[in-house]
Amino acid sequence: MDEGILLLRVLLGLILLVHAAQKSLGWFQGAGLTVMAGAFESLGLRPGRPMVLMASITEAFAAISLLLGLLTPLGAAAAAGTMAVAGATSQLSAGSFWNAQKGGEYPYVLAVAAAVLGFTGAGAWSVDSWLGSAAPQLAPFLGGTAVGVAVVLLAAASAAVFLRVVLHRRVAGRPT
Repeated sequence: MDEGILLLRVLLGLILLVHAAQKSLGWFQGAGLTVMAGAFESLGLRPGRPMVLMASITEAFAAISLLLGLLTPLGAAAAAGTMAVAGATSQLSAGSFWNAQKGGEYPYVLAVAAAVLGFTGAGAWSVDSWLGSAAPQLAPFLGGTAVGVAVVLLAAASAAVFLRVVLHRRVAGRPT
């Protein structure tokens, strides 16, 4: 089981790290900060430049946390929240859930994968485990369930802040 958790952490961490670099630095065939700022603004995430930087920093933090298995519940919450915002804004913009229509399907899958790590913890192959700071110590009577629920709630709360701004602009008739 620990090997499967390690594989999930590494894959998700690498994807998030590349996403952050694409947005902020233009690496890995990414658009870079200036172009992404315009894209974010068109989705209703304003001001675009600070929003891109915030998303990139959050994704990079989450990526490093998950890759190392260090502070995994926080990294999982950061990843799940950021990807929930990406999924919801894509879905609202496209008018479709499905990735084929530029909807939020793929970011939602990443958000759920991150949330799963909130429930499982980082596993034996992690800095958390080596330091003895694994997630179940945060909730000794409920184990990973309480931590997983906390990760989901924290991610949902953080995503709600951004989504409220986007939806408010749409309802108010402001261009997004």
